[in-house]
Amino acid sequence: MPDDDIDYEALIAELTDPDKPLTPTGKALYGEEAARAGREMLLREYGSEEALEPALKPGRPGLGSAGDGPSPTVRARVSRHDFDELAKLKARTGRTEADLLREGVHLLLERYKTAS
Repeated sequence: MPDDDIDYEALIAELTDPDKPLTPTGKALYGEEAARAGREMLLREYGSEEALEPALKPGRPGLGSAGDGPSPTVRARVSRHDFDELAKLKARTGRTEADLLREGVHLLLERYKTAS
């Protein structure tokens, strides 16, 4: 099934249903055995140690290219009304404030024809 055809709302409902029993898929692993199996799974997903290493770095990844250092931060004050409306939008969409603000900056850049 192509990703476009997945009913994510139904999938979420199924995966978060507390009345649906979990079915074990294998033996429970602990300690070194669990760590080894987890690393093997990650290597299968990432394909190599080189591709895996950036994913295992602690902390949030930067938004820019690798090696650019920390992502720049933009700060601004907004009216109480705009702040309250942003809070409503966060609740309605389930997105973070930072994600919504990044989208807002991108829309402004598109509007003024400077977006990439």
